[in-house]
Amino acid sequence: MAAGIQCGSFLLFAAFALLLVSTLSAPVFRQISFLDIRTGSQKLAFGVFGYCTNVNGNGNHGCSSRALGYDIASVSGEVSDFTYVNDKLEHVTKALVLHPVAAGLTFISFVIALLSDHVGFLFAALVAFLAFLVSLAAMVIDFVMFGIIRHEINDNTSSSASFDNAIWLTLAATVILFFSTFIVCFETCTHRRRRSKDVNRAYSEPYAGNGGYVGNQGPMMAQNGGYTAAPKRHFWQRNRY
Repeated sequence: MAAGIQCGSFLLFAAFALLLVSTLSAPVFRQISFLDIRTGSQKLAFGVFGYCTNVNGNGNHGCSSRALGYDIASVSGEVSDFTYVNDKLEHVTKALVLHPVAAGLTFISFVIALLSDHVGFLFAALVAFLAFLVSLAAMVIDFVMFGIIRHEINDNTSSSASFDNAIWLTLAATVILFFSTFIVCFETCTHRRRRSKDVNRAYSEPYAGNGGYVGNQGPMMAQNGGYTAAPKRHFWQRNRY
């Protein structure tokens, strides 16, 4: 496997791992979240399929059931004592499912790049580019939706809201997917060019240098396995008839 494909495959696997970790955020793992809201010793952590409340160092916490979409505005008010109503955000949280979708596409691209030939590399680059677009859309939704909650909490309450590790993992995965797509695509083009040059060189080597045909004397096989021209005879050695 070419070095470029190895590098591209490694980057694809790294992006997959980052997206997988962000997908396994709260309520799966409460230590991983996109947005944290802190009020005293209490902490509210938001993830892809739900949230965890009353998160503190003593392990006293409660997490929501895993579901597609949740009322992020009303949940944030439970900790901050701030009533913020935004029904549209509840529908936007359903778009967080793009994280596992991007992770799945990235894994498929990684497997194709790892097991395929030069034609498969091109297909892997196309799948990686699709994964990049999905991850980019998920990242934009993360920053917009959680940014709205963060702005409202910090401006209207004494609580503090901040982006947490999952949102930065998604950002890193998106950047890695961008570069890995072009690395795999570039290696596909250069691999075809190198293969074409190797084929041309294989056909041209027997006729290159001292092994070429000279005049109409015809080639003679030398001891080294190459072709050499027949020795030139003087005029008195030639046959007149």
